[in-house]
Amino acid sequence: GPPPGYDTAVAPPAASDTEELAKENTKNIAGSVGTIAFKVAKVNTETGEVAGVFESIQPSDTDLGSKVPKDIKTAGVWYGQISPA
Repeated sequence: GPPPGYDTAVAPPAASDTEELAKENTKNIAGSVGTIAFKVAKVNTETGEVAGVFESIQPSDTDLGSKVPKDIKTAGVWYGQISPA
């Protein structure tokens, strides 16, 4: 007898060009600009150690331009040691 199943498959029409998906399909790799500020709190001239705090504000990921970025604020402590060349 004939094999079970369909003779032809019918699929819904593709929706990739609809207005709702236009932002998802159009990719944008443009960079964005953020700010960062460093403040020195301590310096030890004998060991060359420096330390302080920082605060950074930069835009979040946009998923290659399909989403509106949000401002992300990051703050923390930094440390470094300077040695002669």
